[in-house]
Amino acid sequence: MTSPRLFRRTLGALPPSISERERDEIADTFAVLWRDARSPARRFRVLLTSFGRLPVLIVVEWIDHLSLRRILPRREGDRMQGWGSVARHALRSLARTPSFTWSVVLLLGLGVGAVTTIFSVVDHVVLRPLPYPAADRLVTVGNGAHSGPTFERLSAMGMAESAAAVTTEEVNLTGWEQPVRLREARVTQGFFAMFGARPALGRLLVPADFEFDEAVLVSHAAWRRVFGADSSVLGRTVRIDHRPRVVVGVLDPSFVAPEALEGEADLWRPVNWSEEEFNDENYHIFSLAVRLKEGVSLAQAQSEADAVAAQRAALLPDRFTGPDGAPAALRLVPLQEATAGDARPGLLLMLAAVTVLLLVACVNVALLFVARGIERAREMSVRRALGAGAARIAQQLATESVFVGLAGATLGAALTVVALRAFRALAPGSLPRMESLAVDTRVLAFAVAVGTLTALAFGLLPVLRLTLTTRENPLRMAARGSTSTRRAHSARHVLVVAEIALSLVLAAQAGWLIQGFAELHGVDLGFRTENIWTLPLTTDGIEQPAEFARRAEAIRASLETVPGVRAASFGLTVPLQYTGGNHCCWRTRPDFRGDSEGRTTDMHPVDAGYFELFGLRMLAGRAWTRTEAAAGIEPVILSDHLARSAFGSAQAAIGQVMTAGSGTYTIVGVVADNRHYGPNQEYGFAAYIPMTTLDFAPGNLTMAVRVDREQTGLPLALARAVWRVEPELAVPTVRSMGDWAAGARASERFLSALFSVFGAVALALMAGGLAGTLLYNVRLRNREFAIRVALGETRASIEGSVLRRGFVLALGGIALGGVGAWMAGRAMDSIVAGIEPRGAGVFAVSVAVLMGVALLSSWAPARRAGQANPMATLRTE
Repeated sequence: MTSPRLFRRTLGALPPSISERERDEIADTFAVLWRDARSPARRFRVLLTSFGRLPVLIVVEWIDHLSLRRILPRREGDRMQGWGSVARHALRSLARTPSFTWSVVLLLGLGVGAVTTIFSVVDHVVLRPLPYPAADRLVTVGNGAHSGPTFERLSAMGMAESAAAVTTEEVNLTGWEQPVRLREARVTQGFFAMFGARPALGRLLVPADFEFDEAVLVSHAAWRRVFGADSSVLGRTVRIDHRPRVVVGVLDPSFVAPEALEGEADLWRPVNWSEEEFNDENYHIFSLAVRLKEGVSLAQAQSEADAVAAQRAALLPDRFTGPDGAPAALRLVPLQEATAGDARPGLLLMLAAVTVLLLVACVNVALLFVARGIERAREMSVRRALGAGAARIAQQLATESVFVGLAGATLGAALTVVALRAFRALAPGSLPRMESLAVDTRVLAFAVAVGTLTALAFGLLPVLRLTLTTRENPLRMAARGSTSTRRAHSARHVLVVAEIALSLVLAAQAGWLIQGFAELHGVDLGFRTENIWTLPLTTDGIEQPAEFARRAEAIRASLETVPGVRAASFGLTVPLQYTGGNHCCWRTRPDFRGDSEGRTTDMHPVDAGYFELFGLRMLAGRAWTRTEAAAGIEPVILSDHLARSAFGSAQAAIGQVMTAGSGTYTIVGVVADNRHYGPNQEYGFAAYIPMTTLDFAPGNLTMAVRVDREQTGLPLALARAVWRVEPELAVPTVRSMGDWAAGARASERFLSALFSVFGAVALALMAGGLAGTLLYNVRLRNREFAIRVALGETRASIEGSVLRRGFVLALGGIALGGVGAWMAGRAMDSIVAGIEPRGAGVFAVSVAVLMGVALLSSWAPARRAGQANPMATLRTE
């Protein structure tokens, strides 16, 4: 369909009051304009102008056609007629300047969309109340996991209305199609009441379930994913780690498990206090929550928790007494704050960044409104001279601003919907509450408020100018031009300097984040990740350590038979399985020759082949062999950091003795330090012991294989190798170490990408603002430039003066933005782990890029100034 035919069809949206003859005249005029515009650029301009004005024309004509004053009651008629007239006048005014109108709408839409997207995330994660009864009175107990007796003491506090505990683990479910590995949570009585859960099918746990420990609840997601949403699952018996359990209910999908307390789970079972381990003072496994009584402050509750902490320290002084003799604290943290956790600073940093981006867009909007105000100065002055008051003019301008503000907010809301989908897809998994993130009325209200208020704030600038000059003759003021023009130029220059400064802040932060991520990516982890695949497995149901060792070795040997596998090994965990400060699973203070103070050490039970498979560099001594570990010898290998701390050097540690828990180990080797818990974590103390010498059967382990090369079908082949020796063992995940490494850097990569987008958009907006300002100045000074050319000044000199103006504005913005960038860099120091901003080289590159963009933006206005035609300009004047 040709453009004239499309335009003619679009005219069908006009109201019936427009006659067919008038429609034909409009369509014929467009056809003539289209025919005369022979080049693609001119035809594009015709399309932009005609189709840009058409929507506003349609709205105005429909307002006239509907004749609102005949519909409304007579007593309101005059008032509504006035507002209707103002609205029609505003729409016609905006239709006459489509380039201004659509530029403001696009700028507002971009700024509002960016800030609304991040506000949505911040509101969802940080600000919005949690979906639990009396959520403001819920607190968690920090400082890691806790024991059953500690839970009982906290439950008995006078300040506590109720308390709940939960612990999670990976389990294998059988008895329903194929074996599946699921996440199971065990909870105390009152847990579901505290968090407002209700069943979708069946029932919740009742007191009898906590006595007999036979019931299991299924999450709604697991019911659909694992059981195919089959309602007949109620009353069915399934096997969880080889023990029979009866499904008594399915949780309602509205239930959101508290992320600060272990988070989501597939299965929910009762805690049975008859199990001895739950009553062990030294068995720390529970995450705890307390609902405070109404009117109780956090400080009052904390004083009671401190008393409980003192009791605990008196019972276990070695574990819960610090070097200074003070008991380890039981810190109460509001559940809202605990849920946001480490994500809060990063989100607030992003909110600050998009606020800066919105300010850059607002500066451009202000520049457009200032330019339009200058162009309409005579119109406003004539209206003042004819008796229109400032209030009437303000009403007119406010109406125009509201229209463009609402249009910008609508565009921003549409962009927010798209951006939130992208955010959910790209955001690292550590961000809480992402599953339910969506645009709602709060977000839409925020977008409308930001867009409308921004447009109003800058749209009323001409009224302020008229008010400040109210004592002068309006027509003389409009005719005069020098002083007002200088004033307007100064205002525009200030805005451009501010825009450049804000752009530098964003560009510098983006550069620092990119540099930090690159450094983080280049950190030597201290272990091999290439061509290594891992299989986390749950082995609950094995009671005897010897049986565990036999079956673990059988799985390892079976994996080595897979074609392409060079070696297989295992450990309780593997490197990067826990990152971001999370540690698993055994931390203690080992004793070296009677010295145990201050060395909290991560104990890593591993197989003998672990060191060679992951390429851990041996600094002294040797690795143990499988035969000597099987013979009951208890060797240990220390990290270099621990060996030097305890014995002064790696070599001096060889042959020494270490006591940890109930075991006594002989140090046979020292390996180089490695970043087991992520590239942004410091080296800690670590000790490696044979997993097969543990005096208990752990409930999980992670297998690792090294292959010759990447090959298709490898995950399935590895899973089948496990099933050959353990047919009922679920293999839910076969993951490469490359994936683990990428996940460990996900947060930093995400922030770097996000700030890069913010910085690029800010630079683009800054370039447009600077070029627009200089072009407008050139247009105002066209007569001056023509006279200067006529008097003999060279075009190069005129172009140089415009370029210098742009250079000076850029320097002013850089000077101001440098201070802001340095302050923002300081704030980022404590927010982004492993990244240290404020590098001079990156800042210099940011300044150079910004200066280059500024000079390129100044080039077109300079060329236009140099092309001034004296004869044509003076003839026009």
